[in-house]
Amino acid sequence: MQPFLREDIPYFTELLGEVISQTKYTTYEYQEDVERVLHIKQAKLAGDVSALALDAAHSVAFHTGLGASLYPSPSTPLKGYLNEQAIADYAGAVYNKSNIALVGDGATAQALHKWTEQFFKSTPSSSTSNVTLNTKASTYYGGEHRTAHTAGNSLVLAFPGSSFGTFKPEIAVLTALLGGKPNVKWSPGFTVLSKATAGVPSVSASATNLAYSDAGLLAIQINGSAKAVRKTAQEVIIALKSIASGSAGKEVLTKAIAKAKFDALEGSESGVATLLSAGSGIVHTGKPFQVVETIQSINGVTAEKLQNAAKALLDGKATVTAVGDLHVLPYAENLGLKV
Repeated sequence: MQPFLREDIPYFTELLGEVISQTKYTTYEYQEDVERVLHIKQAKLAGDVSALALDAAHSVAFHTGLGASLYPSPSTPLKGYLNEQAIADYAGAVYNKSNIALVGDGATAQALHKWTEQFFKSTPSSSTSNVTLNTKASTYYGGEHRTAHTAGNSLVLAFPGSSFGTFKPEIAVLTALLGGKPNVKWSPGFTVLSKATAGVPSVSASATNLAYSDAGLLAIQINGSAKAVRKTAQEVIIALKSIASGSAGKEVLTKAIAKAKFDALEGSESGVATLLSAGSGIVHTGKPFQVVETIQSINGVTAEKLQNAAKALLDGKATVTAVGDLHVLPYAENLGLKV
């Protein structure tokens, strides 16, 4: 995505069309520009316990597809699977008109249509590769994974979340209630995680719903000293069980709904996020993301719906990944979670 002046739309539309239909995947460029950078990113990720824990959570939760690592570890064998020809074959499978959505911000529909018609003529209508894309719907499995590490400690507690294709407003409200960093400085805030970490300076925690086209992952990530991470995780589960028992009062629910709506509106105000969500919506559901519909559905969340959502998560299979001091970091069983 590249911002540019409105009068430059012909140039950038032509450039984008050429990238899609005329890119050459050469051996020397792969070896000099791709493979070298990949190793650098692998080395960087190897010391990032937070990224490792979240990456492992996806692997445990979804196995293949969404579970595939974005940056496999240096010990992962790639030579038999990744090279310039494999990338070219994949590009041939995905770069076609049925998989492309053009979204412009500040450009007129007439201009976008005119230049797209001219510069995307050579874009194939269907796959030009022998590679067959896996279109099987993502399946959530759950489970547990533990990795010893000396660079820090990170624990991820994850559950089935809300997907891009099937928005679950109760998950959005629950995520807002779990929260993380308080919105008001010097105040612990009303969220579960901000209260759990208020008196523990050596720990940070946040809850995020990671939405994908056909699946979602509600991930609670806790980072810090091993003992603080363990204690915070125990408090989070106690709070989740309390929500599942119906303890969330009217005032708390109102605040959580307000925060969920604010988060949705804030995301829609960002130019990059808005364009990406609009494009993803068109490709995967046939229509762009509608923030008004999202706000309306969030307004419809009741205390009972919130309670049922929390109960369903605790009754189902969780995903628990720990990276760091495994002598201290808890197992799923220690937290009362099923895997």
